[in-house]
Amino acid sequence: MRTGSWLVLALALVGCPADELLDDDSAAGDDDDIDQPVGIPVTVWDEQWAWPSYTLYSGRYTEQAHLLDMTGAVVHTWSYPQGLTWCYAELLEDGTLVVIVKEQEDQFDGMLFELDWDSNLLRTMTVPAHHDFVRRENGNTLVLAREYVTNDAIRAGSLKSDFLVELTPDDEVVWEWHADEHVDKLDQLVDLELPADDRDWAHTNTVEVLPASPAGDADERFAEGNVMFSMCNQDTIGVIDPDTDEVLWAWGPGETEGQHMPTMLDNGHLLIYDNGSTREWSRIIELDPLTEEIVWSYPADGEGDFYSRIHGGNQRLPNGNTFVSDSDNDRLFEVTPIGDIVWEWVTWEWNHDDDEIMRIYRSQKLDAEWVEARL
Repeated sequence: MRTGSWLVLALALVGCPADELLDDDSAAGDDDDIDQPVGIPVTVWDEQWAWPSYTLYSGRYTEQAHLLDMTGAVVHTWSYPQGLTWCYAELLEDGTLVVIVKEQEDQFDGMLFELDWDSNLLRTMTVPAHHDFVRRENGNTLVLAREYVTNDAIRAGSLKSDFLVELTPDDEVVWEWHADEHVDKLDQLVDLELPADDRDWAHTNTVEVLPASPAGDADERFAEGNVMFSMCNQDTIGVIDPDTDEVLWAWGPGETEGQHMPTMLDNGHLLIYDNGSTREWSRIIELDPLTEEIVWSYPADGEGDFYSRIHGGNQRLPNGNTFVSDSDNDRLFEVTPIGDIVWEWVTWEWNHDDDEIMRIYRSQKLDAEWVEARL
């Protein structure tokens, strides 16, 4: 039986139980104890057109997250060292930092944990998490998780597959959706690559609960509360009705390649990081899901020096600009609707184990007043 079975798994890494790693209050550090990075100045900053903000980022294989101001200076750091590197960190509206420690087959079962502004541990969720989560308005947490299954309709042998699970604040499982169980419906909506070449047949990288929007008003497939996902290995974005578990809509093959982070905008369009994994150039697109028409793109003319093959994120800012995590080029930038870069920063942080730049999976722009009220 699948439901909730992973919740009782014993977590261990190099022989140390995860509850011991995370329940030791001495592991949390304050700013005086942290080896603060110096940072570097930004490479582009147009003060007239860039959105006044702070930037949250965390290196993919570190155990820290940092806030940068508009100059590139580090103004705050979270740190919780316990020997488990962070996949992704995101700030919630109440100032809580949620960290994903990614599932690793036969090594680590994965988890989410929460830190307050001063890096004190608030909560641990034992779940085979990877890539993304959503904190719902009712306090529940919707997590993108991984499992190992067999399904000959997808590929012979063991599959590395994905599922979505919703947990209450008391860690009760109230909803699950397993991707491999819906492959037939998906294949009716889009042209999936089956049998899959890769054991990791879907490699889902995003989960989002759709907000109220003009698209939802016009078409119940995009109604508030439905759940959107992105399967980069199938070039597919889809929408689920969580009441019926049915896949209502899917799009992508032939249009996107290895896409990341589809997110619904206030106008009901979808902002999508289209990696272009085989064509070897990336773009940010804005899609009208009702007409399936691309209504905006950066870069507008396609090919250019913007190419991140397997990571990346995008965020539409209140001033209409778009914030981009150009992961494989180790930079973050803000671009206007007409394609002008008005803020850009390149990471200074190195992975000293292999002498490479520390990859940033994706980052988050935060309102300046909101941050300054907490500093």
